[in-house]
Amino acid sequence: MEINNATLAAQFQATTNSLIGLLETFTPDTFNRKPAPTAWNAGDVAEHLLLFDLRLQEILATAIHPADRNPAEKIAEYTGRVTNREVRIDAPPFLVPEAAERNPADMIAKLKAVRNHIVAAMATQDLTLISTDFPHRFFGEMTAFEWIHFLDLHTHRHFPQLRELLEDRSA
Repeated sequence: MEINNATLAAQFQATTNSLIGLLETFTPDTFNRKPAPTAWNAGDVAEHLLLFDLRLQEILATAIHPADRNPAEKIAEYTGRVTNREVRIDAPPFLVPEAAERNPADMIAKLKAVRNHIVAAMATQDLTLISTDFPHRFFGEMTAFEWIHFLDLHTHRHFPQLRELLEDRSA
Protein backbone atom coordinates (compact mmCIF):
# COMPACT_ATOMS: atom_id res chain seq x y z
CA MET A 1 0.00 0.00 0.00
CA GLU A 2 1.43 3.35 -1.02
CA ILE A 3 1.10 6.14 1.51
CA ASN A 4 0.83 9.71 0.25
CA ASN A 5 0.53 12.98 2.17
CA ALA A 6 -3.28 12.95 2.25
CA THR A 7 -3.38 9.33 3.38
CA LEU A 8 -0.75 9.99 6.02
CA ALA A 9 -2.66 13.03 7.32
CA ALA A 10 -5.90 11.04 7.54
CA GLN A 11 -4.09 8.15 9.22
CA PHE A 12 -2.41 10.50 11.71
CA GLN A 13 -5.72 12.20 12.54
CA ALA A 14 -7.43 8.82 13.03
CA THR A 15 -4.60 7.71 15.32
CA THR A 16 -4.89 10.94 17.28
CA ASN A 17 -8.65 10.47 17.65
CA SER A 18 -8.09 6.92 18.89
CA LEU A 19 -5.42 8.09 21.34
CA ILE A 20 -7.63 10.84 22.73
CA GLY A 21 -10.58 8.47 23.02
CA LEU A 22 -8.47 5.95 24.89
CA LEU A 23 -7.01 8.56 27.26
CA GLU A 24 -10.49 9.91 27.99
CA THR A 25 -11.47 6.53 29.47
CA PHE A 26 -9.05 6.99 32.37
CA THR A 27 -10.08 8.63 35.62
CA PRO A 28 -7.56 10.91 37.34
CA ASP A 29 -6.77 8.02 39.69
CA THR A 30 -6.28 5.37 37.01
CA PHE A 31 -4.36 7.87 34.83
CA ASN A 32 -1.71 8.23 37.55
CA ARG A 33 -1.72 4.70 38.98
CA LYS A 34 1.55 2.82 38.41
CA PRO A 35 1.29 -0.92 37.82
CA ALA A 36 4.76 -1.32 39.39
CA PRO A 37 7.14 1.12 41.11
CA THR A 38 9.33 1.68 38.03
CA ALA A 39 6.65 1.16 35.37
CA TRP A 40 4.96 3.95 33.46
CA ASN A 41 1.36 4.86 34.15
CA ALA A 42 -1.05 6.30 31.57
CA GLY A 43 0.02 9.83 32.48
CA ASP A 44 3.64 8.89 31.83
CA VAL A 45 2.74 7.39 28.45
CA ALA A 46 0.73 10.50 27.55
CA GLU A 47 3.63 12.78 28.51
CA HIS A 48 6.06 10.60 26.57
CA LEU A 49 3.87 10.92 23.47
CA LEU A 50 3.53 14.67 24.02
CA LEU A 51 7.31 15.02 24.30
CA PHE A 52 7.68 13.15 21.01
CA ASP A 53 5.03 15.37 19.40
CA LEU A 54 6.92 18.47 20.54
CA ARG A 55 10.17 17.05 19.17
CA LEU A 56 8.42 16.36 15.87
CA GLN A 57 7.44 20.03 15.68
CA GLU A 58 11.14 20.91 16.00
CA ILE A 59 12.01 18.37 13.32
CA LEU A 60 9.39 19.75 10.94
CA ALA A 61 10.61 23.31 11.52
CA THR A 62 14.15 22.32 10.56
CA ALA A 63 13.33 19.98 7.65
CA ILE A 64 14.88 22.07 4.88
CA HIS A 65 17.26 19.70 3.09
CA PRO A 66 16.37 17.68 -0.02
CA ALA A 67 16.39 13.94 0.61
CA ASP A 68 17.79 12.88 -2.78
CA ARG A 69 15.88 9.60 -2.34
CA ASN A 70 12.34 8.26 -2.12
CA PRO A 71 10.83 10.23 0.81
CA ALA A 72 9.21 7.04 2.16
CA GLU A 73 12.23 4.78 1.65
CA LYS A 74 12.94 4.13 5.34
CA ILE A 75 9.39 3.04 6.21
CA ALA A 76 10.25 -0.58 5.48
CA GLU A 77 13.40 -0.26 7.61
CA TYR A 78 11.71 0.98 10.79
CA THR A 79 8.17 -0.44 10.66
CA GLY A 80 9.02 -3.91 11.97
CA ARG A 81 11.02 -2.55 14.85
CA VAL A 82 8.45 0.03 15.92
CA THR A 83 5.47 -2.31 15.71
CA ASN A 84 7.12 -5.25 17.49
CA ARG A 85 6.24 -4.92 21.18
CA GLU A 86 8.29 -8.03 21.95
CA VAL A 87 11.39 -5.85 21.55
CA ARG A 88 11.75 -3.38 24.41
CA ILE A 89 13.13 -0.01 23.38
CA ASP A 90 14.14 2.45 26.07
CA ALA A 91 13.11 6.01 25.32
CA PRO A 92 15.94 8.49 24.84
CA PRO A 93 16.33 10.83 27.84
CA PHE A 94 14.57 13.76 26.17
CA LEU A 95 11.42 11.60 25.72
CA VAL A 96 11.33 10.19 29.26
CA PRO A 97 8.45 11.65 31.29
CA GLU A 98 9.06 13.33 34.63
CA ALA A 99 7.83 11.59 37.76
CA ALA A 100 4.71 13.62 38.47
CA GLU A 101 0.97 13.44 38.90
CA ARG A 102 -0.86 14.60 35.80
CA ASN A 103 -4.35 15.82 35.10
CA PRO A 104 -5.77 13.72 32.25
CA ALA A 105 -7.83 16.59 30.82
CA ASP A 106 -4.76 18.86 30.72
CA MET A 107 -2.63 16.20 29.01
CA ILE A 108 -5.38 15.50 26.48
CA ALA A 109 -5.72 19.23 25.71
CA LYS A 110 -1.95 19.54 25.20
CA LEU A 111 -1.82 16.49 22.95
CA LYS A 112 -4.74 17.78 20.86
CA ALA A 113 -3.15 21.20 20.45
CA VAL A 114 0.27 19.92 19.40
CA ARG A 115 -1.18 17.29 17.09
CA ASN A 116 -3.43 19.90 15.46
CA HIS A 117 -0.28 21.91 14.70
CA ILE A 118 1.34 18.83 13.19
CA VAL A 119 -1.69 18.20 10.97
CA ALA A 120 -1.64 21.86 9.87
CA ALA A 121 2.08 21.58 9.07
CA MET A 122 1.40 18.48 7.00
CA ALA A 123 -0.90 20.54 4.78
CA THR A 124 1.63 23.31 4.16
CA GLN A 125 5.12 21.81 4.39
CA ASP A 126 7.17 19.82 1.94
CA LEU A 127 7.29 16.45 3.66
CA THR A 128 10.01 15.17 1.34
CA LEU A 129 12.63 17.30 3.12
CA ILE A 130 15.05 16.12 5.82
CA SER A 131 16.06 17.74 9.07
CA THR A 132 19.78 17.15 9.53
CA ASP A 133 19.48 18.63 13.03
CA PHE A 134 17.55 15.63 14.37
CA PRO A 135 18.71 12.27 13.01
CA HIS A 136 16.96 9.25 14.47
CA ARG A 137 19.26 7.34 16.83
CA PHE A 138 18.76 4.05 14.92
CA PHE A 139 17.63 5.08 11.43
CA GLY A 140 19.60 8.26 10.79
CA GLU A 141 18.24 11.18 8.84
CA MET A 142 14.59 10.79 7.92
CA THR A 143 12.23 12.87 5.84
CA ALA A 144 9.41 14.80 7.47
CA PHE A 145 7.06 12.24 5.91
CA GLU A 146 8.95 9.36 7.51
CA TRP A 147 9.07 11.10 10.88
CA ILE A 148 5.30 11.66 10.90
CA HIS A 149 4.68 8.06 9.83
CA PHE A 150 7.13 6.86 12.49
CA LEU A 151 5.32 8.90 15.17
CA ASP A 152 2.01 7.44 14.03
CA LEU A 153 3.34 3.87 14.37
CA HIS A 154 4.98 4.76 17.67
CA THR A 155 1.65 6.01 19.02
CA HIS A 156 0.02 2.73 17.97
CA ARG A 157 2.81 0.88 19.79
CA HIS A 158 1.57 2.41 23.05
CA PHE A 159 -2.13 1.57 22.55
CA PRO A 160 -1.86 -1.97 23.98
CA GLN A 161 0.12 -0.60 26.91
CA LEU A 162 -2.61 1.96 27.64
CA ARG A 163 -5.33 -0.69 27.33
CA GLU A 164 -3.42 -2.93 29.74
CA LEU A 165 -3.16 -0.06 32.22
CA LEU A 166 -6.87 0.62 31.90
CA GLU A 167 -7.71 -3.03 32.53
CA ASP A 168 -5.32 -3.35 35.48
CA ARG A 169 -7.65 -2.00 38.16
CA SER A 170 -5.71 -3.79 40.91
CA ALA A 171 -2.53 -1.78 40.38
